[in-house]
Amino acid sequence: MPMARNEERKRLAEVHTTDLNEGKLNEDFVTWLKTKGPTWLLIIVAFIVAYLVMIRWQQQEARARDEAWMELMTTTQPASLEDVARRHAGVDAVADLARLNAADSLLLDVQRGRTISDDGQETTALDDETRAAHLSQAQRLYSEVIADDDGLKARTLATVSALNGLAAVLESQGDIAGAIDAYKRAEQRAADWIPALAQQAAARAATATALTEDVAFATAPPPPPLPAGLPAGPLPPLPTPDQPTLQSSPPAATAPTKAPPPPSEHPTSEPDTP
Repeated sequence: MPMARNEERKRLAEVHTTDLNEGKLNEDFVTWLKTKGPTWLLIIVAFIVAYLVMIRWQQQEARARDEAWMELMTTTQPASLEDVARRHAGVDAVADLARLNAADSLLLDVQRGRTISDDGQETTALDDETRAAHLSQAQRLYSEVIADDDGLKARTLATVSALNGLAAVLESQGDIAGAIDAYKRAEQRAADWIPALAQQAAARAATATALTEDVAFATAPPPPPLPAGLPAGPLPPLPTPDQPTLQSSPPAATAPTKAPPPPSEHPTSEPDTP
């Protein structure tokens, strides 16, 4: 019996100690919540809010990129393309492509000699003033793309395209020296990244001086001589449908002649006369 009582006392002491420890833990937890709990709660809430803001910003950026590319693909007029370049200046390469498309469209109008209306249904011939304005505007757009070049590989294609377009504008304006300089700049810009474009620009620079040479057209050969017996001079005009045509009268009919009868094989004997 004394043994059982000692064990019971020991067990009660252990239970009492456990209760004291649990109570102390609860009291420490409550104290921590009162002192440091609000601070940690604010940190967690701030982290969640920052994560949601980042997700929201990424979604808005993706929508803005999609909208920029959609406007670039559906816009054709040079003035509207310039607006696209201004609105989406920081979205990928949309600004450079919009300026290049606008300048190429203006240069194409100059080459055709006509401009297309906004609805694409009518064309108007370019006069000298409009042609000069188109070339000046295309030159400005190409120059803006060239000015934004940072020398990196990602902008090589856009810069080389702008330099080639600028050279075409200068050729149209009669500035062959300036066009050759633009081609050489394009060759240097593409030499390290796109050798094929560098070779193309070098070939264009080498042949640009041919535009200043006079073009000689072959003369038509003289007409062959008329056959003997034909009258000289222009041929008489053909009769018109309102004028009657002269017809030659048919030859007079002649009576057919009878062929003489063939001689008989046996001569007829004449009757005796008395």
